[in-house]
Parts: sequence; structure tokens; C-alpha cells
Amino acid sequence: MENERLDGDALRRLRNNEIDRRVINILLSVGISANLQGYYFLKESIRLAIANPLYIGAITKIMYPKVASRFQTTACRVERAIRHAIEVSYNKGKITNLNDIFGLTIFDEAEKPTNAEFVALIADRLALDFQ
Repeated sequence: MENERLDGDALRRLRNNEIDRRVINILLSVGISANLQGYYFLKESIRLAIANPLYIGAITKIMYPKVASRFQTTACRVERAIRHAIEVSYNKGKITNLNDIFGLTIFDEAEKPTNAEFVALIADRLALDFQ
């Protein structure tokens, strides 16, 4: 029985590590680097949204406060840092790399996604890959 639990724990860790790796690759490919605070907040937000898609509908009420408590900051700072990270990607012209990653035309150069759109898009795609 204990071996089964260990195997389940090991599988969960492997799955979580793979999700983290994919999220990191996506964030870096769209120009959001680890020197931005929003990078870490986005990573955590995407993880939460994969675990529970209902968070996307309650991004300001539930997700931002949950991420804020994890990083010992405020929900307002989380929202602002994520918005800034997305803006950096947009200003670098790399937001369109999402189109290449997903194989669809999601955003064009004139279209900047909202925080919720950005998190939901990545979380939904990865959730499909890891079901």
C-alpha cells in the first residue's frame, strides 16, 4: 500500500515538474523573463488555473489573493506585476509567439491580452495536454 502511495506521489511530482517546464518555456518564448516579478506570479497563476479552472472566473477574488499569500504580497501587486509582464512581452513584439506555440492566430501585434486571457489561454492548453 505504501509503495502505491509513493508511486502516486512520484507521478504527481513528475507531472508537476513537466507542467512547470512547459510553463517556463512558454513564458520565456513570449519574452517574459525570470527577472520580472510577474513571471513568478504568472507561473503560479497558471498552475492554479490548471488545477482548478474555476479560478479564471474569479481571478481578482480568489486567484490574485491566493498567489499574493504564497509570495507574501498583496493581490493588487500581483495583478500589476502580471499586467506589467504581459506588457513587456507585448512591447517586445513577442506576444505573437503564442500563435506559433499554439498553432493558431490568437493575438496579432495590435492586440494585447488581459491578465485573465493570458493565464486562461496557457492553462487551458496545458490542461488538455496533461489530462
